[in-house]
Amino acid sequence: MQGKRRRDWCDWVPLVGLLPVAFVLLLSLHEIRAVHRKNMASTLQAVLSTTREGLLTWARQTRATAGVWAGKPSIRRAVAAQLEHRREDGLLHDCPHLEELRRELDELVRKNDYLGFDVIAPDGTHIASDRGDFIATSVLSDHDPDTIAAALRGATVLGAPFAMRSPLLDKAVPMLLVAAPVRAVTEDGHIIAALAFRIDPGKELTEIARRGQVGTAGETYAFDRHGRIVTEIRFAQSLRDMGVLAAGERASLNVEARDPGSDAPLGSRRSLPREEQPLTRMATSAIAGNAGVDVDGYRDYRGVKVVGSWLWEPDLRLGLATEIDKDKAQAVYHATRRVVIAACAVALFTGLVMTILLQQRARDLAGGVAREQGLRRELEDRVRRLERAEAELKDAVRIREEFLRFASHELRTPLTSLRLLYEHMVRSRSRSVTETMGPRELGRFLKVSSRELSRITQVINNMFVVASFATGPPALNLERTDLTELVRKAARQVTEQLEADGCSVELVLGRPLFGYWDRARIEQVITNLLSNASRHGAGQPITLSVGAQDGSAVISVRDRGVGIAPGQREKLFEPFRWKPDAHGGLGVGLYVCRMIARAHGGEVLVDSVAGEGTTFLVRLPLPPEIEGGDVAQASEPGGGRPSDGATG
Repeated sequence: MQGKRRRDWCDWVPLVGLLPVAFVLLLSLHEIRAVHRKNMASTLQAVLSTTREGLLTWARQTRATAGVWAGKPSIRRAVAAQLEHRREDGLLHDCPHLEELRRELDELVRKNDYLGFDVIAPDGTHIASDRGDFIATSVLSDHDPDTIAAALRGATVLGAPFAMRSPLLDKAVPMLLVAAPVRAVTEDGHIIAALAFRIDPGKELTEIARRGQVGTAGETYAFDRHGRIVTEIRFAQSLRDMGVLAAGERASLNVEARDPGSDAPLGSRRSLPREEQPLTRMATSAIAGNAGVDVDGYRDYRGVKVVGSWLWEPDLRLGLATEIDKDKAQAVYHATRRVVIAACAVALFTGLVMTILLQQRARDLAGGVAREQGLRRELEDRVRRLERAEAELKDAVRIREEFLRFASHELRTPLTSLRLLYEHMVRSRSRSVTETMGPRELGRFLKVSSRELSRITQVINNMFVVASFATGPPALNLERTDLTELVRKAARQVTEQLEADGCSVELVLGRPLFGYWDRARIEQVITNLLSNASRHGAGQPITLSVGAQDGSAVISVRDRGVGIAPGQREKLFEPFRWKPDAHGGLGVGLYVCRMIARAHGGEVLVDSVAGEGTTFLVRLPLPPEIEGGDVAQASEPGGGRPSDGATG
């Protein structure tokens, strides 16, 4: 009896030994499923992200194209003429400028496969269009007033898709507008109209979305905030079979992402009319502004279980979704599972169970080591980043303290002078001004006040430019400018300040020199250089000249001071280089000059000879049509007419 019991126990030993193998098999299947879900989610999100970038790139290019064409001088002149013809009560259809606009824009419409173009006046009326029946109507303003209004305010915008329904059209047409402002061909460049291009979203957006389709059972599509699908869909025939779409009807803006509650393509009966069905879980989440991924499955607009990823893109005002039928998406997983089960069965019968377990263990250990090394590298990288951030923070605090100290020092001197002058006026308020000071003293008082206010203005302007360049190059107001006249004007404005410092200005000006510059900024450069020359010029005359050389306009400011050592020249253009024993100043004047010149595509150069003075050259690019002159001759004293208040 005991021997029999011993044999029965021995018979169960192999079965007990199978339990660890079965447990390992279950763990393997679970891991495979987890990896498959993770890869599926990554694939869906990668496809969706690629499609989103494609749509954003297309949107940027479309807006840029509209902006370029709206800014073409020929388009602007033709639109202005069309508006003038309308104001004279002429028929818009008969205006010759309408045909001119059509000739110019029809090529762009054909090249980009647009539906057409329209020019819309500020009151919303079409004054030009490729369609004659749109002229003198407000079709687009009625359907998409926000886009047209934004363009008339000065923005180049891409509108949201809409279904265009009009008595002028035979049927509802999916439409998307890109609109840009058209400005008058005048100096002020005020907005006179909006140029809009009509785009078929069901075609343009579908071409981009179809590049993100996964396999034969997947699709990527876009939808608006109402849940209407904007792009053409892959399963339109299924919707026609369901009766959602009529025969020959397009899906774009005619199908909503609603959940029918069952697998409609398989013939299940729908419990609610289509318009009463709720939006799919994906559409509801995306319209609420959420991004997500679901690999467990949800019903799509056909009622079919799918896995997908979605997001809402606010710049396009569209939602994007990438979906795959759940059965097809999990087919690889099911096939993998069958293969794994078969392989484990073979391993059980061939005695390779222990080998498999050891290999799995070795892989786990290797993965743990790799993760530990990765965590160590990440920790070291974070420590380095923190150290860099700490150094940058200290440097920023130092620059801020220097800026505040230098600004307070620079503003304190002129403010103190003004305060003393006005305190004298206050003490004498009981008597008239003519009793307390004569005309000469009054004139001197006004001159000193004006000079100190000019210095305060110069300091504030420099501080403004420094703050502007801290966040990037500032926007320039470029306009056609006579540089010679601008130099004469700037010298006249600072004459009194320079005379107070004991300096005079010798102007050496040639013929008018035209280019496209920011008047205020270039004037600020000249003022800074003249002020710098007066501080270091030892009361000697300052030579200010302008000319052209090698395709550039050249402004030269030369003082006759002590000069600058070669090792200190580049440090002149560093901000906040002020020293207590220097000649004063905020320490940013030359830095501001160089930044403004570089913003214009130019440069500031310095040349100095010890004991003979320093020359600053500001080079600014000229338009190609202007021939260069010989600036070397123009920089010699006596070559031009001195301005008012300056000595020649």
